[in-house]
Amino acid sequence: MAPNETPSVSELPPSEIHEGELPLRSNAEPGSVRDIIRLDEEMMVWSDDGAATVIESIMPFFAIAGVIISLGGIGAGVSVLSDPMDSFGMRALSVSLAALLAVGGATGAYFAWRISFGSKHSDVYFLRKQRKIFHYTNKTAFVLDWDNVRPNVRIGFGPPQLGSRPFVALELVEYLKNDPQTWRARFDVEAPMPGREACQQSWELIRRYMDEAPAALPMQTVVNPRSWTSALLEFGPLAGGGDAHGFIQGLRDHNWQPFWSGEHLLAALVWVAFWPDQVFRMVYARFRPRVPLPASLAGVSAGQQASGASPYAITPASAGELRGRRKAALTVAIVCGACTLISVAAWSVVARQMLRAVFG
Repeated sequence: MAPNETPSVSELPPSEIHEGELPLRSNAEPGSVRDIIRLDEEMMVWSDDGAATVIESIMPFFAIAGVIISLGGIGAGVSVLSDPMDSFGMRALSVSLAALLAVGGATGAYFAWRISFGSKHSDVYFLRKQRKIFHYTNKTAFVLDWDNVRPNVRIGFGPPQLGSRPFVALELVEYLKNDPQTWRARFDVEAPMPGREACQQSWELIRRYMDEAPAALPMQTVVNPRSWTSALLEFGPLAGGGDAHGFIQGLRDHNWQPFWSGEHLLAALVWVAFWPDQVFRMVYARFRPRVPLPASLAGVSAGQQASGASPYAITPASAGELRGRRKAALTVAIVCGACTLISVAAWSVVARQMLRAVFG
């Protein structure tokens, strides 16, 4: 991104007075809504699980639908060509429509696949020893120099919220070393957030990890994004995309019952109405492609496993915790599976009736 001047808070209009830089140090309690998937002396890694994954996860369904439509168009075209009963004009029109259907379905499948498994994202890497931050998003690789990074709050993340204040995003901005008022690169590291205080908490977690001793960081939860349990819980259809602190803590408080609230019960009704949402979200959370840490950042183990014991306080996985997680994951799987079967059966009946009405 090209360097640009950043306006001061005093230059912003009153409606945007909450935008602007955050204090570099504060007494805010460190915390993040993103899931931490690695935490040791070499790096802290935040899982890339923003709102885009909801869109991306449903795209494979449309890719499959596009392939089916395309194959149906090809089959219809072959059937018309092999039928000598129709006139030449009708056959030409039918073949043209079949070809249009085949090409349209194939094109839609291609773009749906590009949006999902063809997309390129990475987790967010905070490299303590190298004093770098790495993230790949929107076809751009960001490597920020930590010593020149300052936190900024940006208003307007996500769609407008009627009747409420808009969400904000915590933006990390690297400024030029010799010109601290001109930025070189910037990207959103945490969003959507309710306000400046939440952004300050996330920044404090980053700052303490990068600048202070391990004892300065409070106990954190580290999850395995590639396990099916995490795919059903931390990255599942009830968690809202990576909410290890809110949803998982709610499970602990409610004896590992995932449907403790009316909101979650309502989600199950949505699954009955539209089964692909939760199914593909969990599958995509398990198998979605990620851009790895570049080999150019030498001296860092690019995997998710630490090279040694972590000096940071990590929430221990007790026997009760593991049993509870398995119980909650199994409950989500059973309810999700039952809702999916009901939804598939209902939609199959509807599709059959529609096809019968069209083709007799």
